[in-house]
Amino acid sequence: MRRLFCLPLVLALLLIPLAAFSQKADPILQPLAFLSGRWTSDSADGQEEEYWSPATGRSMVGTFRAVKDGDAVFYEFWVIEVDDGKAIFKMKHFDRGLVGWEDKADMVRLALSVSGGQDVFFSKSDGSLSLRYRRNGDELVSTLRRVKDGKTKEDIFHLHRSKG
Repeated sequence: MRRLFCLPLVLALLLIPLAAFSQKADPILQPLAFLSGRWTSDSADGQEEEYWSPATGRSMVGTFRAVKDGDAVFYEFWVIEVDDGKAIFKMKHFDRGLVGWEDKADMVRLALSVSGGQDVFFSKSDGSLSLRYRRNGDELVSTLRRVKDGKTKEDIFHLHRSKG
């Protein structure tokens, strides 16, 4: 009889820490929920993989990895954080061996400009760099656009939701 009384008490005590640490996503990040998951692509250039965590609190995190002939070519690590009521995409690049491209305190910073349905657009205020993610079912298309010296370059990546 004493065990039956103790069991609910023990279960309740175990669940309290879980409730204390669970946080709902900031409403500003909710339109980005469609990005969550693992996305991959295989091409003649190699394999690409992106992972997006679900938003928790005021942030979400992600990674990108490009692999050619079995070796990582480069990595990207990013966070999307809510700063002053706005979603800001912050990213750093690394070569194989985790050698950073940007200086320690430096990073790529893009503000969420447009969000609708399963389509988001991040950009620098001067228009020199933008990143768009558009999802259609199990396909995620990302378009990276750079403008330099009046010339525009676009890279388009077609990723598919990974089953494993």
